Amino acid sequence: MTETPETPDTQTEPPLRTCPNCGVEARTRFERCPSCHRSYFDRPRRDVRRRRTIAAVAGAVVVALLAVAGALAISNGHEDDAKARVRQQQRIVALRAKLKREQAPHRGAAVRLRPARGATAAQRLAARRALVVAVQDRITADARARAKAGELDGPIAQTECGPILKSKTAIPDDRVLSKRVGRYDCVAVKHPIINGQGEKVASLGFSFVAALDFDHYTYTWCRNNPAQGEAGVSLVFVRLDRACLAATGKALGTGYVETPGS
Repeated sequence: MTETPETPDTQTEPPLRTCPNCGVEARTRFERCPSCHRSYFDRPRRDVRRRRTIAAVAGAVVVALLAVAGALAISNGHEDDAKARVRQQQRIVALRAKLKREQAPHRGAAVRLRPARGATAAQRLAARRALVVAVQDRITADARARAKAGELDGPIAQTECGPILKSKTAIPDDRVLSKRVGRYDCVAVKHPIINGQGEKVASLGFSFVAALDFDHYTYTWCRNNPAQGEAGVSLVFVRLDRACLAATGKALGTGYVETPGS
């Protein structure tokens, strides 16, 4: 069978198109609408405006959400800072209470060591020195009990008490008969520190202080803690009780002002 050649009349008719701009339907193979001459591929202005409006609204929503998120983050940050301050304050309160408890004054007496009325200077000096030794023994026993309770890192070998003033020329108060009160800086010793020549140069241990009444042969001693802190920052310092040093002057710095005759 012989096929009939295709002619323009027999070709497929142009597709029916609807203009997105003016809405007119027409059969055409051309890109542009025969009515408004706009491209069939152009977006209607109303669609463009609508898309722009949607984009603007979406952008505004995103900005609003970011603002809310930022506000929440700042609020959470402030809340975290507030909680951290509360925790820090709680630590400080607990640490202060701990230091006060550890530095509480302890008292004792050794009346049996008091020299008789009319005793010579040598006898009085010996009695005063014996009182110092008795206090050292009491501090040693106290430090060992603290180590057993976990407050100190033992073992404790002994206690050494010297002048409260840190000076090589300072004379211990028990050697000065005119002094009625003796004040001492004491160390509950873990072990001595030896230099390269085999000489003892210091003692490693825990600090105490003691005040001795040479009239009544009573005494008071206290643990002397340094300021406590974290990461190199001092948080708490608790001043020693007046009784620890038999102090009568006003508080000054980390201690008390010495009054005349004391």
